[in-house]
Amino acid sequence: MSRITQSLILVSLAMAGNEAIAAPNDTEAYYLCAHKITDNTSWNFGTAPAYCDIEPFGDPEFVRTYLAEIAFNTAQPTGDERARYMNALNATIRDGAAYYLSVRKPDASAAEEEAWVEAIKAVANQETFWSHYRDAVVDGRMKMMRGDSGHGHGMMQVDDRWHFARINEGKGWQIFENMLYAMEIFYSEWQNAAQASCLSAPDNWSERTRAAYAAYNGGPSRICRWHDNPVWQDEGFLGKFQAKSWLNYIANLDATAPVDVACMLEGVEFCVPEYVPPAHSIDNPETPWQYNYLELTSGEICLLENGGFHCVLQQQDAPCLNAMFDRVSIAQAIKLDQTQSDAYPKTVYEKHQCLANLENSFAVGQSVVAEKATNIRHTAAGTDTQHDAVVGKVYQILDVVAGTPADQSRYYRIRYATDAEGYIYAGGVRDFSSWATAASHESLPDSDKLIAMTGDTLYVVNAQGIPVKDAAGEQGAQIGKFEKGDALEVHSTQSMGEHNEIYYEVSTTALRGFIYSGSLLPSSDLASWTSFEAPEPETPPTPEPPVTEPPAQQDSGGGSLSYALLLLLYVVRKRRL
Repeated sequence: MSRITQSLILVSLAMAGNEAIAAPNDTEAYYLCAHKITDNTSWNFGTAPAYCDIEPFGDPEFVRTYLAEIAFNTAQPTGDERARYMNALNATIRDGAAYYLSVRKPDASAAEEEAWVEAIKAVANQETFWSHYRDAVVDGRMKMMRGDSGHGHGMMQVDDRWHFARINEGKGWQIFENMLYAMEIFYSEWQNAAQASCLSAPDNWSERTRAAYAAYNGGPSRICRWHDNPVWQDEGFLGKFQAKSWLNYIANLDATAPVDVACMLEGVEFCVPEYVPPAHSIDNPETPWQYNYLELTSGEICLLENGGFHCVLQQQDAPCLNAMFDRVSIAQAIKLDQTQSDAYPKTVYEKHQCLANLENSFAVGQSVVAEKATNIRHTAAGTDTQHDAVVGKVYQILDVVAGTPADQSRYYRIRYATDAEGYIYAGGVRDFSSWATAASHESLPDSDKLIAMTGDTLYVVNAQGIPVKDAAGEQGAQIGKFEKGDALEVHSTQSMGEHNEIYYEVSTTALRGFIYSGSLLPSSDLASWTSFEAPEPETPPTPEPPVTEPPAQQDSGGGSLSYALLLLLYVVRKRRL
């Protein structure tokens, strides 16, 4: 299990559990529902009755670029589009459910995995007929499914009355967060159902599925509702679970998902989908490797250039390779086998080193002026924070995320309020200046300076001091140490790695070298290492007053000396404490 996956799933589980028992939020019907449509809709796969704009919850262009294959396109004939949509979504739900269970329960049997996948498909059928995104030809807007008077969001119907905070964090609009959040709740009941009194056996998968759904729908205390006193939801679910009507629309049960499901579930937004290239033929004379991303067995995403693989570790950073080699690659990856992965030498570029190739882009630590009141999102393509960038205001860049490869779009992380950070869209290679332009570090208000730049003075605040190395990064050798309170002149700043680790080249009159000063992601801890202000001097502890008890009765063994020695030891010990 990756660190990202484990963290994401554990956080989601805590969120799901906390909100599942909270009192309902008095949310209005069709909360934040813009341009609602009910035209040409029906209760059928992919065409639920009501849809609202993805905005302000999420970025519709992100869906169009990366998730269009799992959106229902109303510009096409409904029957043909339903068949295409269902094949794509079946592979997506199948892979998502299987991957989730492999992380949460690595020792699950093949029979349990198969039952789990079918259960998740049935839940999605019961909730929305597998409906989520809809590309609406009526008004040209990308929309998402809303049910139950608009309170239910997306395919798994995350209800804004019970999960209000999570809806505003993206658990409704983003289909993979929607699935993950729902699977967390369902998995908890799936596990509980194994010991439920109404089951004939834990591996009676039909009964276990029905019990888990009863609790998923009615709460943990209703886990045997389907058996003891079924309601219409239980009957409806049973009918869909047994009929498996989705099979009527799926031509290939083993089709490859059009998106990288595992990558999306791990919380990466700009994932490169797997691509199966056409066979080499007269009609396809070019080598497909030259025009696509390549995924090695070791996990890197690469381009083949000048007889070698040029790679990055994170999929969302792949567009920087296009910028590096002036290439326009299809945003899909050919998955290579071991022999193919070993066919060429490999060069792996550090994230920020590669992102520096984005034309007309800025780097972590630099400052920009916002040219538009663009909305600020929790993640690059994620949920709106309900705050906008202030036109003319200077912001310091805390992270850079590359978007679509073709136009080298980019997103910058900024701090827009005390302890509140988010991402703004900053245009592409041709229109970047319409969104954000360069600003000097000196024009940044002191209160908004988070990362020091050349010419700044920093003070060590870490109680243990900070080691000094001869180079930035883990490979540097220690050459000394700065102590708490030392004033340091900053000569350069570097950001490294996926967590944006900050290294400064600094000096005092006695020593010059590189120091680590914390990381920016997922949240900044720079203040634990250095500060723009000198730390307050520590006040030495007040010594304990001497003991004034009368001395014990002296004896012939030199009692007065023994007492004086004990008193001295007592005072010394107290001072050491």
